[in-house]
Amino acid sequence: MSMLTPVFTSVRFIFLFTPFIFAIYSAFEPHSSALAADSKTRTIVADLLMVDGDFYIVRGERGEIQIEVTPDTKLSEKFAFGDRIKAVVLPNDVAQSITRATPDDPTGITTNEPSSEPSPHSGSTETATETKKTDETDPIPSAAPTHKIPDVRIVVADLLMVDGSFYIVRDAEYGEIQIEITPETELSENFQFGDKIKARITSTDKALSVVRAGKDEPEGIQDEAAPVAPPIAQSSAPASPSAQPPVPTPPITASAPPEKKVPDLPVETPSLRTIVADVLMLDGDFYIVRGERGEIRIEVTPKTTISEEFGYGDRIKAEVLPNDKALKIERASPDDPIGITPN
Repeated sequence: MSMLTPVFTSVRFIFLFTPFIFAIYSAFEPHSSALAADSKTRTIVADLLMVDGDFYIVRGERGEIQIEVTPDTKLSEKFAFGDRIKAVVLPNDVAQSITRATPDDPTGITTNEPSSEPSPHSGSTETATETKKTDETDPIPSAAPTHKIPDVRIVVADLLMVDGSFYIVRDAEYGEIQIEITPETELSENFQFGDKIKARITSTDKALSVVRAGKDEPEGIQDEAAPVAPPIAQSSAPASPSAQPPVPTPPITASAPPEKKVPDLPVETPSLRTIVADVLMLDGDFYIVRGERGEIRIEVTPKTTISEEFGYGDRIKAEVLPNDKALKIERASPDDPIGITPN
């Protein structure tokens, strides 16, 4: 009997502590399932500031955001500084997919609704199959030509920098744009910093041709459209011989001169801009400040009037030309709003 007592005591110990083990397991199991169900994704639309290894650093509404890129991340293309991207990320900022944002995508962060299925992978595959089915059945794919229309865009802007095979220009709406120069690009001449250029670029920002822009050409980005007016004019001319007398009417020629004089005045008026921003860095003759849509390089020339020496973190108020050359730089007052205003 004395040899069997240790056996009975060990068996009794196992029976006593078995309910506690099951209680602890049941307590942790729903918590883990709740965490799995709470994995909501977010869609981030922002400008790319820097690519640091496996991280895409973008500018959010409340500061910089680091988006981690893993081997499972679906990348539509290679992105660089200044590109406007659209990323679908997990709560731990790991990207599921990164594509180029369209002009219609608003900048910001939106929370996506979680899938009804417990596993995110199965839900994503089902949604993908559903979208494929709808694309096959619905006649909506006819909207694809709308994306093909702006395949060629015309960019008129000042040249900021020539970086290898890239022309970097600034647009008031989209910020800095990197135009890639390929061996197939038709260059009218060699351009330098400050030149106003007119470039025909594709949707991937590859230049088809680059020429010097005229002084009266407004800066901006426009979609290239095919001319349709000539055939309409030919069909209207032979319609009736009686319509020939009213064609050479003098009022039409009289209205042409005032229309040419009117656009000349507003083109010259917004020649100066006032920039109120914080100084990020001093790089030689350039003040690099943070603007609403990216970094801005303000060039200081011997003709620039500077009230004092400025450094990192100082909020300045600069009056600059269209080529970002400063005429005057002074310390901004607390009442001056941050931004760019035309004079």
